[in-house]
Amino acid sequence: METRYGVNGRRMWNQEVLSRIAHLAEAIALDREKIFISNAQWSKTAFIARELNSKDLTHNLNCMRSVLLEQFPKAISDLTAPIIANAVEYLATHHECVETPLTYAGQSRDLARMYLLHLLRRDRNEADRFISELSGNGIGFAQICEGILVPAMAEIGHMWHVQEASIADEHYCTNATLGILEVLRSKTPHKAPNGYLVVSACVGGDLHDLGIKILSAIYETEGWTVECLGANTPAQEIATAVGPQVFRGAADLLVLSATTSLRVRSIQTAITQVRATPAGKHIPILVGGQPFQHMDDLWQVVGANAQSLTASASLELALQLVIDSHLKKPKAKRNS
Repeated sequence: METRYGVNGRRMWNQEVLSRIAHLAEAIALDREKIFISNAQWSKTAFIARELNSKDLTHNLNCMRSVLLEQFPKAISDLTAPIIANAVEYLATHHECVETPLTYAGQSRDLARMYLLHLLRRDRNEADRFISELSGNGIGFAQICEGILVPAMAEIGHMWHVQEASIADEHYCTNATLGILEVLRSKTPHKAPNGYLVVSACVGGDLHDLGIKILSAIYETEGWTVECLGANTPAQEIATAVGPQVFRGAADLLVLSATTSLRVRSIQTAITQVRATPAGKHIPILVGGQPFQHMDDLWQVVGANAQSLTASASLELALQLVIDSHLKKPKAKRNS
């Protein structure tokens, strides 16, 4: 192993196996084998980008399957071994690499690429000026967020994955974008308040909150009162936050985000705890993030009311869910 992968080879493979086991556990718990298969494909892309032999990944998967069959109870191996076998078959029959996120950016692809180029050059001022100019030319807030900022940040994540960008590049671009988002939000006219309060959060263990902050900003400009709890919010804190506070009543909507498949069960746990509270028993819950973009029914698995690909696409749905929930609330009994 050291000859082929260097002195850190064993540590690298230990990390690979631990990650694979975590995704396998998630796939079993949620009954969605695609979680495991997608992770295997993600790893294959990284291997190819790093000029490593992707056949070693297949061999590693086969080793995992053999150990499960030989050393674990049949009840466990019957659940896990077929998923690993399907992943091996998928890797053998799908040779393409994951496409760059900018492939799906549509008409704004070139604008997203230009914005990212400014940041990769460490020219935040020019990136800020670029976005301000687009806004001044009539491009809407949501369109800038979802058509330029989101694909640009997805692209830098992909570039890191295939070793075209460093961790420092990714961190700089993300932090600069958060600052530019806040400046743009503060300059964007807000619609009249609609009277509804949304609490938004990334679940415990999820440290990437750019997506939930963009959603929160879009909702705010559309007239919602927004309380964004940001990254890594424990389930119990989310359950408490949707309830009445000293300074306000209960929230009307909860939006939760997961940026990786390993956080889907954390969303499920958070929803369970929210539903166990009086204020959260009937509150509409929207979910989103990368895992939900690839599995259409995952919102049902975690116990939410709906999922949406983008913040702007969820606005009408969210408003209808809130209106329906208020109509279904039992009226308080009057004392005779």
